[in-house]
Amino acid sequence: MADRTNLAYDMSRYEAAEAAKAEMAEKRKNINSVRSAKPSSAPFVLFSLAIILAMGVTLTVFLTSKADIAAVHADIVAAKAEVEELKQENNRMKTELEQKSSQKAVEEYAENVLGMQKINISQIEYVSLESGNVVEVSDKKDTFVTKVQNVINSVMEYLGK
Repeated sequence: MADRTNLAYDMSRYEAAEAAKAEMAEKRKNINSVRSAKPSSAPFVLFSLAIILAMGVTLTVFLTSKADIAAVHADIVAAKAEVEELKQENNRMKTELEQKSSQKAVEEYAENVLGMQKINISQIEYVSLESGNVVEVSDKKDTFVTKVQNVINSVMEYLGK
């Protein structure tokens, strides 16, 4: 038969539950101590901030370098436009120089401004000398080369060139 006691309840049944609760509380305490033993997140935050700062600096440098490149490119375009303008001015000035130094322009200037006229082949040119009419003959004998040259000069003079 059963044990008779004056107690209405069997407390031994609850003692096991109390022990289990104490054991669970102890495990929770261990879990909390494991959680508290975890390293703090401060270094991770600092590392993340450093990475974000480095990315910002890199982006800023990249954008400023792109802006500098764009400014240099604009300078190059402006310089090329100036070069083209100067080339056109040079061509215009060359054309103007050619017009002013052409044979026809020189002849017109000589005739109109200086009063000069071109001589014809039939005209004779006279030269007046201040020392009088004196002719000097050289004592040297003409060589073959000078004779040929004189003949060529005579022919050229006869042809009017």
